[in-house]
Amino acid sequence: MTEPSDNSIALTKNCIVLEDSKCEICELEGELVCKVDKKEANKFLIGNIMYRVTAITIFVLSGLLIGHWWMLGTYTGIVLFTFLLLEPWLLCSHCPFYEKEGRVLKCWALRGMPKIRKYQPGPMKTYEKILMLIFGTYIDLFPFLGMIWGIVKFAKEPATNLYLGIGIVSVSVVFLVLVYCFGQILLGNKCKKCTNFSCPMNKVQEEKINQFLDKNSKMKEAWLKAGWKENQK
Repeated sequence: MTEPSDNSIALTKNCIVLEDSKCEICELEGELVCKVDKKEANKFLIGNIMYRVTAITIFVLSGLLIGHWWMLGTYTGIVLFTFLLLEPWLLCSHCPFYEKEGRVLKCWALRGMPKIRKYQPGPMKTYEKILMLIFGTYIDLFPFLGMIWGIVKFAKEPATNLYLGIGIVSVSVVFLVLVYCFGQILLGNKCKKCTNFSCPMNKVQEEKINQFLDKNSKMKEAWLKAGWKENQK
């Protein structure tokens, strides 16, 4: 059996994965996030952890103010389920970075998440997008319920809940700042350059998607088979 040529190897792997990709002469250099900048990835990871910790803190303070804990329990459980199982399976498995070797994902955003499924070169299916939107909306926006509920409780009984009230107001301000910062990082920047093109939040222009697919025949074949017509997203 003859050894496969370099070209045949390239056809079976995304250019993101190949060590000898000539990114510096690619017209998409700087237009798409095709390489992992560890410094930027660490910033996103730390910011994401701070977001979740702040949200959980809101639910702890709300629980102390209101007197029940179902919001804390459900939120913590669904966050762990989403990041450790659901998101790697539904969303990350369709990203070119998922094809990199190793048991954990190595990308600009969700670095370190477990790879629990084979790489799926085609786009996300409709049901996958719907599930990700439901769970993503929940883990990002549900903390607002705990925040508002706790602040309302404090406003009704400020004298008896003074320290808890000051605490939840302060943490809520931090949370709102994090929400704004994440919105700027994602929708204002990274989502316009991310190579996980079928993600519900992806904002990459169709022209750039087609340029990337033209360089990655394995991925392009899967996208065309799924109904991509090279002029629509």
